[in-house]
Amino acid sequence: MLNERRDNQSLLLSKLTIPPSHAPSVPRPRLIARLNEGLPRKATFIAAPAGYGKTTLVGDWARQLDAPVGWLSLDDKDNDLIRFWNYVTKALARAIGSLSDALYAAAATLVPGLYEPFLVALLNELNGLREPLVLVLDDWHVVRDPDIIASVSYFLEYLPAPAHLCFASRTAAAGFAKARWISRGWIQEMREEQLRFDLQETVAFFRIFAERELRRDQIERFLSETEGWVTGLKLISLSLRDSGRTAALARGHSGGERVESFLLEEVFESLDEPTRRFLMDVSILRRMNGPLCEAVSGEKGAERLAELARINLFLIPLDEDKIWYRFHHLFGEFLQKQQRRRDPGRTNALFQAAAAWCESQELLEEAVDYYMAGACYAEAVRLLEEMRSMMIRREFSTLRVWLSAIPQQLLMEHPYLYFSYILSLLWAHDLDPAERHLRLAERHYETSSASWTPEEQNRYLGYLYFVRNFKATQYEMDMVKGLAYIRLSLQHSPAGTDLIFASPQMPLCPSIYRSYNGKRGKHLPRGLSDDFFHSMIDFMRQMGLHDSVLVCYGELLYERGELEEAEHYLKLGLQGRSQAHYQPEKVYVPASLFLSRISRAGQDVAQAEKWLEEAGKRASEDGAENASILLDAEAAALQLDAGDASAAVEWEERYRLTPDDPVSVYQLFAYNFLVRVLMETDRGREAWSLAERLLLIAVKGHRPMDALELLVLQAMMLRAAGRQEQAMLKLEEALKYAQPDDYTRVFIDKGQPIAALLADYVQQRQKGNIRDKHAPQLAYVRKILSGYGGATVSPMNAVAALETLLTPREHAIFRHMEEGLDNAAIAETLGIGMGTLKAHINRIYSKLQANNRVEAIKRGKELQG
Repeated sequence: MLNERRDNQSLLLSKLTIPPSHAPSVPRPRLIARLNEGLPRKATFIAAPAGYGKTTLVGDWARQLDAPVGWLSLDDKDNDLIRFWNYVTKALARAIGSLSDALYAAAATLVPGLYEPFLVALLNELNGLREPLVLVLDDWHVVRDPDIIASVSYFLEYLPAPAHLCFASRTAAAGFAKARWISRGWIQEMREEQLRFDLQETVAFFRIFAERELRRDQIERFLSETEGWVTGLKLISLSLRDSGRTAALARGHSGGERVESFLLEEVFESLDEPTRRFLMDVSILRRMNGPLCEAVSGEKGAERLAELARINLFLIPLDEDKIWYRFHHLFGEFLQKQQRRRDPGRTNALFQAAAAWCESQELLEEAVDYYMAGACYAEAVRLLEEMRSMMIRREFSTLRVWLSAIPQQLLMEHPYLYFSYILSLLWAHDLDPAERHLRLAERHYETSSASWTPEEQNRYLGYLYFVRNFKATQYEMDMVKGLAYIRLSLQHSPAGTDLIFASPQMPLCPSIYRSYNGKRGKHLPRGLSDDFFHSMIDFMRQMGLHDSVLVCYGELLYERGELEEAEHYLKLGLQGRSQAHYQPEKVYVPASLFLSRISRAGQDVAQAEKWLEEAGKRASEDGAENASILLDAEAAALQLDAGDASAAVEWEERYRLTPDDPVSVYQLFAYNFLVRVLMETDRGREAWSLAERLLLIAVKGHRPMDALELLVLQAMMLRAAGRQEQAMLKLEEALKYAQPDDYTRVFIDKGQPIAALLADYVQQRQKGNIRDKHAPQLAYVRKILSGYGGATVSPMNAVAALETLLTPREHAIFRHMEEGLDNAAIAETLGIGMGTLKAHINRIYSKLQANNRVEAIKRGKELQG
C-alpha cells in the first residue's frame, strides 16, 4: 500500500486504465477474432490513421479477454526511458497482481542509455508466467525516443510465450525489425484496410447512432464515400441527427482539409452558439472535468460535459466514473484551430484560467504545462520557484523540457532556475550544452553584476561555483578543482544552495562513496580528501541536506580502517532528516550496511545482523523494494563468513542472478557478491569469467573501488586454484591501486585467504623474490595485516608470523621487550635514541592491537603459536 501511494505521486493512473466502453457500440466480431488468433504470437501491430476506432476496438477486445491485461495510454511526455518503463512496470503489476523483489531491484538500475539489465529481469519475471498476459501500448506513434524504441524491440525479441504485446498506432512502427519478425511468424499486423467498417457494421452503426431509419442505398453510399472510415461515418451520423442534412463526405477523408471542412460545415456549425463557444474554450484542455471546464469557459461545465457525452460528440471518458474526459484527437485539434482562428486574443487567457484552476487544486505540473502552452512564462517561472520542495521528486527530464522552453533572458533573471536547468543538463549527460550555458552565465555576470546588490552577486556566484563543482567532480573527476569550487561556493553562499540537485533517476546504491566516479590510479591526497568532505558537509549542512555527505565520508573512513570515526559519521548521517520525505533509503541503506560491517569487524555478529534487519524493515515500510537485494546480500555475506553458504545460495536463487546476465555499472555490488557465491560453491570457472567481465565494467564506468574489490577476489581465486605466484601478482596490483588512498578494509574483510596471501607476499619481498621499484611499501602491507588483530586473530595464527608483521628493527626491539629489558637498556643495546625507540614501540603496539607492553608481549606470543 505504501508503494502504491509512492507510485501514485508520480504516475497518472488513468493512463493505466482500459478506456471505458462507449455504450452502445458496434460489435466487431471479425476483428476480435483476428486479435484472438494473434495471441499465440509475440505481438500485434494495429496501424491506421486517426479515427479508425483503434482504441475502441482494442478496449472492447481487452475487456472480453479471459486473461490479465496491462494497459498504457501513451502521450508525448512518455518519451523518457525511465518514465516509460515505470509506467509499463506499473501496468504489468496491476495486471498480474504483484512483481518480485528482484524486478524492483533491477528497476533501480534503469538509466538513460542502459536498459538491458532491467529488461533481463523483467523478461525473467514474465518467463515464470503460466497463463497468457497481454500488454497494450495505445497511441504508440507518440514515442520517438530511440532508447525506448530500442528497448521495446529488445523486449519483444525475447518475450516469453505466455506474454503478448499489442501496439495501437497512427503510423507504422518505425525502428523495429518487423520484416524479420513477420518472417519468423512472431507478429501479425492490422492496417486500415482491416479496420474499415464493412456493410454489416455500417448498417449496425447507423441503427445505433443516426436515431432514424436509413434506406439501404443511402447506407451503401455513405460507406462508399467514407471508405469505411469510422469517424467519417460518425460525422455523417451527427449531421443527420442534428441538422437533418445528408451531407456527402468526399474521398480523401484522412487527408485533413476535407475532414476539417466537414467538421466545420456539418458538425460545428450545426451546434448553437453557446455550445460552439464552450467547445472552443475547453479545446485547450488535455483532460477536463466539470469544475475545470467551468473555470475556463465560465459556464456550468458539468452540465455541458454531460450533454456532450450524451450526444457522443467525440468525447472520450478517462475513468470508469466518467468524471474526466478528453476530446477525440481529430476533433480536439479541429476545435483548437477554430479557437485560434476566431478568437486568438483569448487563447492565452484560456490557458491561464486552466493553469490557475489546476494550481488551486494542487495539480501543479499540469498548471505549469498550461502556463507554458500559453506562453505565460512569468507565471510558469513563479510557480516553478514555488515548487522547489516538490520539484526534487520529479523527473529531471520534465524539468529540462520546461526550463528549455522559457526564454533564456527571462530564465537568466531567475538564477535558481537557470542553474537548476544546467544541473538537469548535466544529469542527462548533455555536457556540451551545460558548459555553453555555464560560460553564458559567467559572461552574464561580467556584463550585468555591477548593478546588482552584494547579496545578489554572492547568491549568483554561489550557484555558479556549486554547479562548476558538480561538473568537475562528477564528469571531469577532478577532486582538486572540485574542492576549490566548493570552497568558493561556500565563500559566497555561507548558507548553502537551494538548487535542485538531487536526481530521482539515480538508482539506490549500497555505497554512496563507491557510487561516485573516480579516475583509477589517480588519487586525492588524504588531507585534501578530508578537506573536501569537511567543506561539503559544512556547505550542505546549511540547507539541512548533509546526511548523504556524512554517510559518504563515513564510508571512506571505513575503507581506511578508521572504524571509530567511521561509526561516528555514519550514525550522524543515519540520524539526520534531510531526506525524510524523499527516498530516505538512499541514506539509511548504505549507512546501515556499513555500520553492520563495523559491528562485524568487532565480532559483534548479533549487532551486525540487527543493523541489516532494521534497515530492511524500514525499507519495506517505505516501499523501497530495491533495497532488499542489497541488504539480503550483506546478510548472506555474514553467513558466508561463518562458513555457511546456504543463505548465499538462497539469495542467488531468489533474485535469479546468473553469471551470463548483462550487467550495468549500477549492479556491481550485487554481481560482485555473486562472484563470491560462485567461488564458495565450487563454480570457479564461472566466477572467474564473471569477475573478468565485471572488472571491465568497473574500470570503464570509473568505479575504482569496485575494480579494486574484484582484483582482490581474483587473487583469492588464483590462490584457491594453486596458482600462488599469479595470485601474489594480482594482489600486488590491487595493493598498488589501494595504497595511495590508504584503503585497508577491502583486503581485511576478505578474511583468512587474503591474510595468508599478504603474509606470503611480505616474506617473498623480504627474501628478494619480488623486486619492483613501483611495488607497494611493506609498511602499508603490514598495516593491513595488523588490521586482522584483536578478536580476529585466528586467520593470522597459521600464516602471519611475527617476523612478517614487524620490520626487522621492530622485531629486534620486541625480542628485548620479551627478555624484560627496559627502554633505556634496549636503546643502549641497539644504539638508538630514546625518541626513535619510543616511535618504534608505538608502531609495535599499533600493529599488535595493544595498549601497553604486557598486551603486546601476550599478542606476540599468540602470533608465534
